Amino acid sequence: MTLQIRAAFLTLIFYTFSATFCDGQKMNFHCIEKYKKSDNTEDSIIIQTCFLNAYKFVTTSYPDYKGRYTYSEHKVFVLKNHKYLDITNSEVFNGKQNSLVKIINEKIQKDFKDFSADGNTKDCFTGIDSIPTYKMDDLGISFYGNEIWFEVNWDLSSACTSVNGTIVSFKINEIKKYLK
Repeated sequence: MTLQIRAAFLTLIFYTFSATFCDGQKMNFHCIEKYKKSDNTEDSIIIQTCFLNAYKFVTTSYPDYKGRYTYSEHKVFVLKNHKYLDITNSEVFNGKQNSLVKIINEKIQKDFKDFSADGNTKDCFTGIDSIPTYKMDDLGISFYGNEIWFEVNWDLSSACTSVNGTIVSFKINEIKKYLK
């Protein structure tokens, strides 16, 4: 079945992850992916909606003219009084989030140094000596399987798409201690 035919059905993928921890706390997680026809290309826009406890994460990924998904929008919501309210990333995480952000930044810096030193990609980083220290609200949050992804984009030229950012991933149960 082609992507265009599947797009007509909208909902394609649904997956669930549920975990109970030694403290008895249960974490519920599931995602739904939908495909929407794009006006600019034959490739569909992908809308992933993931639910983690009372939070809803929506990632909308747009294809470029070559069918590569290089741009995404990320939104986060919390369920209150039977309605989803728009919130920031930092509102999902508790007071320990600074420790998580520190770990994420260390991994981002490592990837940046590796990419900018690699003979095949170092030209993409000409004139860029450093990248900022990111805050939780600077990161895009999405999910893949049973992992949570924290994403950054460095706004490099289109010739450098393969190294135009990085993803720091954790198993969902690894971040439990940082969630509200």
